[in-house]
Amino acid sequence: MALAEPDGRIPHYVNGRFESFLREDDVSGVVIDGRSRGKIDEHLVGDDRLTFKVQLTGAGEYRFDDAPTSEIAGECLVIAHQPSGVVKRQIIGQDTEERSVTLFFPRLGNGRIAGLEDSGQEVRAASEFLDQRLLFRRYALPRAAALCASDILDARRSPWTQERFKRARIDELTCLLLDFFISQFKRPDDHGLTEREVRRAQQARAIMAERLDQPLGIAELARAVGTNRTRLNTIFRAFYGETIGQALQRERMESARSWLGEEDMSISEIAERCGYGHLSNFSLAYKAYFGISPSVARDAAIQIVRSA
Repeated sequence: MALAEPDGRIPHYVNGRFESFLREDDVSGVVIDGRSRGKIDEHLVGDDRLTFKVQLTGAGEYRFDDAPTSEIAGECLVIAHQPSGVVKRQIIGQDTEERSVTLFFPRLGNGRIAGLEDSGQEVRAASEFLDQRLLFRRYALPRAAALCASDILDARRSPWTQERFKRARIDELTCLLLDFFISQFKRPDDHGLTEREVRRAQQARAIMAERLDQPLGIAELARAVGTNRTRLNTIFRAFYGETIGQALQRERMESARSWLGEEDMSISEIAERCGYGHLSNFSLAYKAYFGISPSVARDAAIQIVRSA
């Protein structure tokens, strides 16, 4: 596996470290730790690869025809698939710091995704999805992936161990990201739960959404749906693929993003509705989740509404 640019040159838009690599299974990638030398505004034509970008810092705006504009800022995981012929415009400001590891998974002739040996139901569903549409989505960065990317970026070992260390971490990151992506295609009926347990999980989530300002503790929530906290934790994660705490945070942040588009609600009111007693705590949580502050998100939402 090579860990350097084939021609040894740093791209014109990067001032700092830039390393590309290629695995034996044709999965490739780029490690970047530097700053943009000038404003980047370029159009890129899709090549049908599945892309994972583990972004620890940085910001960029991406535009597609017939698709919403996406702003990707701060620590996050971006999963993108740009079918052949689809044009993406990427805009990155001058002197933007970027620390990231990007992995590219080519689509193979038989429809499979490079790096995936399995041919199970979830893998087939993922391949079928990629046959049909553009994918460009931001996720909260799984901690295991963040730690792995940091290890790759911060590797400071003797020359004879550094190559092996990076290769091991890149292999680990490849597995983590593929597992994360494929998990999105798990069928709802693959959870192994009874109908009663499914109803309890759904009821718990409904109660959670209704009480964002005063959420029940897990023990109280379990009693409300007729089970105990251990069993509720188990069935909730099996059905929704996330913990109760993660689901609560998602509900709060998605609700907050929606309410920020309403000019008659102050940011303080939104914070209170989402269960935050202090505006500063809400602002920190929102920025950690979406990469931008609530005030910036509000300004952008209001401009969109006014221009519509």
